[in-house]
Amino acid sequence: MAATLHYFMLPDDERALFRHLARRELTAYPELIPPGYQPVRVDEDAVEALDQPAYYLAVERLGPVIVHPLKRGPDKGMLVIEEVPSPVFHYERSVRNDAGELVAGRLWAELDVTDDPNDRKGKPRALKGIFEEVHQLFRKSWRRSDPKGYWIGPHAAAALKRGELRLREAGHKGGLVAVWR
Repeated sequence: MAATLHYFMLPDDERALFRHLARRELTAYPELIPPGYQPVRVDEDAVEALDQPAYYLAVERLGPVIVHPLKRGPDKGMLVIEEVPSPVFHYERSVRNDAGELVAGRLWAELDVTDDPNDRKGKPRALKGIFEEVHQLFRKSWRRSDPKGYWIGPHAAAALKRGELRLREAGHKGGLVAVWR
């Protein structure tokens, strides 16, 4: 079963999240990986190096990142990460749209490979621990949204309160989101 966190974050919030994750030795891979690509280490300086809207955050000390090449299409020859066997999180960045609104991002991970609770196969417990650590960080220092279901970073919440920012749900007809209380 997949675990997902939806959020809004400005680059300062993203920098704080990456600073928190730096001790976990995560690396960032783009969704389509060119052959010979060297991953970016996730720390507070990595925010400037990220130029795409989505990445895979890999915990390579827990196991290898399994990739396979695309065989057809315009991206032929590029490598794609297999999400289920690899110790990775899919990280969609919270970016601005054409209207200047901040669109929601998400952190997604396949933490349980099978539905059988007695089955001990699947993802390492440390991967679940990192996901839960991020969730605890959000609960501790981030704001809840109205309508519920989103976490709003401290800098994004402050900009929203000052009227400098509008938050929009991801998707074709995403609605506006506000800070709860």
